[in-house]
Amino acid sequence: MPLFKSAGKMHLRGINDTKHLTSEKEVLTLPDQYAKKVYVPLVDPGKGTPITLKAKVGDEVKVGTLLGTRMTLGKEFPVYSPVSGKIVGEVMMLHSGLMRSVKHFEIENDFKYENIKVTEPVSLESSSEEIIKAMHELGLVGFGGAGFPTFLKYQGVEGIDTVVINGVECEPFLTTDYNAMIKESQDLFLGASLMKKASNASRVLICFKKNKVKVYQALKDEIKNYPGLELVLVSDVYPMGWEKLLVQTVTKRTYEKLPSEAHVIVNNAQTAIELGKSSKTGFITSKKMLTVSGEGLKENANVIVPIGCKVSQIIDYLGGYVIDDGVVLMGGPMCSRGLMNDECAVLPCNDAITVLRRLVRRTQTCLRCGACSDHCPANLQPVEIKIAFEHKDIDRMMALKPTSCIGCGLCSYVCPSHIEVNDFVKKAKNMVNMENAKRAAMEKNKQAALNGGNK
Repeated sequence: MPLFKSAGKMHLRGINDTKHLTSEKEVLTLPDQYAKKVYVPLVDPGKGTPITLKAKVGDEVKVGTLLGTRMTLGKEFPVYSPVSGKIVGEVMMLHSGLMRSVKHFEIENDFKYENIKVTEPVSLESSSEEIIKAMHELGLVGFGGAGFPTFLKYQGVEGIDTVVINGVECEPFLTTDYNAMIKESQDLFLGASLMKKASNASRVLICFKKNKVKVYQALKDEIKNYPGLELVLVSDVYPMGWEKLLVQTVTKRTYEKLPSEAHVIVNNAQTAIELGKSSKTGFITSKKMLTVSGEGLKENANVIVPIGCKVSQIIDYLGGYVIDDGVVLMGGPMCSRGLMNDECAVLPCNDAITVLRRLVRRTQTCLRCGACSDHCPANLQPVEIKIAFEHKDIDRMMALKPTSCIGCGLCSYVCPSHIEVNDFVKKAKNMVNMENAKRAAMEKNKQAALNGGNK
């Protein structure tokens, strides 16, 4: 344990006021006329490399038609059509994760939503191997923002005793987990139980904030019918949804890289819900709920939309923008970056669209107050990373470990000088990652040369 440790969390000012904009409203469904076409990126969302295509322009598709595959940690992972209709073209569009334009399939929606069964249904009577195989074939990814393939968390791991279902939803504005856990509690319990079976864990901890009284009331009685499932209420602080902090809070364990080191697997609440739904049918997840909120919109709401529909179409449905100078975020305001335009497609991992008034604040000289370090949940020294980046001191940057940054934004949030510290840490993180890749390539070439010389 380190001698000095940061607070690592705090209650954000006015966070509940932002959530009340959508939390108690009726969940809307995007009408067909706003999703006449959908768009599927033809690149790996992590690396940005092209996927291996299994379909082409002109093909008729159904929900679940295989469009292509991508490689993730040496495993082939499917990319499916989220609607039925026809592939009418390939277009360049902004990818909200990569923040650059990439090629997309443009699919004309026939609104029939005819499904293809991509896997055999599974149940609690199925083996752990069968459940993990279904996760893989369904193309199920994390719905909490990262979009990591779910099956990889379960495949080949041993010694797991706890599955943590993360319904904390600590970002301002976001209320999709809140609504989904209340409205789809049966699928939540089924999906969580399947995850328990897949991991051979003895318990599942379904976690959410203690001020979410309606969630607790909706779950507390029915959960008694699901052995090994427990409700765990956590403090209303940010970033409690960060899996490392959540695992430490609810299990009193910590780890370096992966939760499996602490005998834990973490999944988002909506990922469990979607597994519960798909397990009964063998159909993929083709729609998802987004929180669309912020002062820049005429109407705030949670909206169920087809995966692949455009952000601009969703905003049009809600009455459009009510400000002239704003910023559109794909996600919440703490972790997300502003989009260059709203002509981008909703990805399976997206959870919100937030529109805020553009705020320009005068940056002052760093006071060396240490507030950013005091509040960093990863126990980093953000301002020192900033200084090292400005001096292009790569060795100093590497020693300060910016790659451990989780991008929560607390360092910028607490800075009294209004310095966007988080931006500098992200840039340093990218620079260190590039340097590590460069050094690894040099070492590989060196070893290859030595091996060649020894022949």
